[in-house]
Amino acid sequence: MRHKALLALLALPTLPLLMGAQGDGCAAGSKSPAPDVRGTWAIAYDDVIGVEVKIGGAIYTAELGAQGGSVTINHAGKPYTFNLDCARADVVCPSEAWPNQVVVEQRNVNLQHQIVVNLPAAHCDQQLTQPAPGTCGTGTSNPNCDLICGGAITVSTAQAFGVIGEAGDSFRLYLGGGVVTNGLNCAMLGYSVADADLTTTGEGSDSWEATAMSAGLVTVGYAGACLFAGPSNEPALVGAELKFTTGFSGSPR
Repeated sequence: MRHKALLALLALPTLPLLMGAQGDGCAAGSKSPAPDVRGTWAIAYDDVIGVEVKIGGAIYTAELGAQGGSVTINHAGKPYTFNLDCARADVVCPSEAWPNQVVVEQRNVNLQHQIVVNLPAAHCDQQLTQPAPGTCGTGTSNPNCDLICGGAITVSTAQAFGVIGEAGDSFRLYLGGGVVTNGLNCAMLGYSVADADLTTTGEGSDSWEATAMSAGLVTVGYAGACLFAGPSNEPALVGAELKFTTGFSGSPR
């Protein structure tokens, strides 16, 4: 796997985002059998991060190298530069949100479709507060007007919850949620997920187990203002969002 810092100077609306599995997250309460995915998995990543920038009703796409970097888009005749800096303490890049080695657990023998993984998660160092008027609701990165963090966002290990699809051939792991950014600090948005297809053996028997993850896709979302490399009071950034995607595969260790 190559790691390179590719600088994407222009965001081209015609450039496609990475495509991957669409994990099934609807079987959390299922009591049917599921493949055994427990254990340590080695994760290999693509060397490209797909970037999608939403400002108002406009969508721009670009690509970055696996270690992140800067991307500039031109919106309404004005350039906007965003920087995905994986070294920032409050930023979790796709390959950090779903690291290169993960330990998967299935703790409930009666709900085998539920999985748990310890992953990086955002935390606020202050009490959460109500968002300012006009900064939340429809068309913003905080559509439900959830409480926000007005202090520093830090990242530490926490349990992430996932679901194996009813057919046992895919999973979805929920990466974001729990903390809403104030627009300056960063926290993953609630739709941040890791999806993958599962290759299994022994379906229908007591030895049904997963042997590989394929067509994996990590999707991480951020409020645009927290990654904008410029003044934070830009009105165009109200409600702006950035989505980063990268593909992966996995094998048991």
